[in-house]
Amino acid sequence: MKNVLTNWDLRRILYLVGGIFFTIVAIKDQTWWMIPFGLYFAAMAIFRFGCASGNCEIPASKKESEGQN
Repeated sequence: MKNVLTNWDLRRILYLVGGIFFTIVAIKDQTWWMIPFGLYFAAMAIFRFGCASGNCEIPASKKESEGQN
């Protein structure tokens, strides 16, 4: 539960809002095939399993990190 409530960033908020939006629109318009997509994006935000749990960043190369010291 602690992981669900911590480290919220703009990406997670957008995934949650978009997932809820698509789920509501799918239910309202009775396009049942779209519900799993909305639930998937909402689950990505809630359980933080999108992008390998936040490991999307590309690490700086050794040459770049040496130049910044």
